[in-house]
Amino acid sequence: MTRFVDAHVHPPVAEFLEGPMVPFLEGLEAFVGSPIVAKTGEEVAAFYRDRDAKALLLGWNSRLGSGHRSLGNAHIKALVDLAPDVFYGFGAVDPSGGAGAVTGVHEAARMGLSGLSFHPAADRLAPSPRENRHLWETALEHGLIVLIHTGFTRLGAGMAGGGELALEPARPINVDRLAAAFPNLKIILAHTGSLWLDEAIAVSIHKSNVHLCLSGVSPKVMNPDLLDLIRGPLRQRVHFGSDFPFGNPDEWLTAWESLGLPDDLNRAVLVDNITALLE
Repeated sequence: MTRFVDAHVHPPVAEFLEGPMVPFLEGLEAFVGSPIVAKTGEEVAAFYRDRDAKALLLGWNSRLGSGHRSLGNAHIKALVDLAPDVFYGFGAVDPSGGAGAVTGVHEAARMGLSGLSFHPAADRLAPSPRENRHLWETALEHGLIVLIHTGFTRLGAGMAGGGELALEPARPINVDRLAAAFPNLKIILAHTGSLWLDEAIAVSIHKSNVHLCLSGVSPKVMNPDLLDLIRGPLRQRVHFGSDFPFGNPDEWLTAWESLGLPDDLNRAVLVDNITALLE
């Protein structure tokens, strides 16, 4: 039986760490407090297989917005094919790419990926239901889930000018506008909005097509209001994600288990909610 599904994993393969992460890796290591060492796809799969777990791998494509190499659809597809018993995959397209982005959405669907991952701070572009309408329409057409990173980002943290990244594009209220314009589009709001937690909670409660990923939020310091909502109205639309390799799934799970929540709620957050969404 699957113990947990880690629904927010940035595969720490060389193509990622030596590609889009190059400008930020030193700062990320300082923020995390330890070196981030590249692993092979087989090593990442073994890490989760040893824990009776599965992992949702996220692509990264901010090339036009940032000028850095992407971890695109083909990379994620190759990793999923390497260990289909362990991995789910979300591709990535650059939302500033116009018709090319729409082509990338078709490609992700054709490859059998489950969704798409966007990082508005790195993209330097808030998710817009108007300017990117064809992108969202195409994702909806194919039944792809859309994951959007929100709130504070460790990318550029502590660097002059935050590595030229602004946080505002990642406000959860931007996801609210998208969810309203596309009510049948399944959206995962990642990181609970961080410094805009109230916005993330409000959007998730108000829009039933929005799901909340707990990545980046330790249960040790989890907001009591958020925890009450996990016990109540959001219990079927919230799920675990570690932000690996920038977060540690073992540490998160230990802290979560210390809360003493009912077994059925633990199962929902750790496995059932995200599985139902993906499958």
